[in-house]
Amino acid sequence: MSPEEHREKLHNIVKDARTVMLLSHGDGEKIIGRPMALARTDDDTTMYLVTAIDSKKVDEIRRESRVSVSVQAHDGWAMIDGDCRVSQDRKLIDELWEDAWKPWLEGGKADPAIAILVITPNEGTYWASGFAHGLSYLYRMVKARVTGDEMEIKPGDQGKVKLAKH
Repeated sequence: MSPEEHREKLHNIVKDARTVMLLSHGDGEKIIGRPMALARTDDDTTMYLVTAIDSKKVDEIRRESRVSVSVQAHDGWAMIDGDCRVSQDRKLIDELWEDAWKPWLEGGKADPAIAILVITPNEGTYWASGFAHGLSYLYRMVKARVTGDEMEIKPGDQGKVKLAKH
């Protein structure tokens, strides 16, 4: 597969996700993971998550901007390594706003506590599992089990993608 095909496969997994696991550096460099709603994914796989400006994760990201995002979607799994910045850009908040966020942000779209975590990806790894791909994978796994041979790994089962623009 070409680098562009790997990039597209990774992007398709990420863009179909609704919830992701954000991994940041907590106290004592301990890795902290928390599920978060994925507000949007751009064509370059930049991800946008919503939070409150006074949350602990914002403090963690301001101390160490490098994060990882774990993604599970219909077509597979992905792990994205990237840099995160905290934004309170009102135009961006207006673009991304969803009424489902009201329980966490009592002031609604105008709440001054709203912050957007913008994750610029550096690298991603994916493991594909779509229905047709899953059947092929299952067949190869069963065949290897029955014959005792090593399982055949095909292009597209997994891949690593450089995403950084620099």
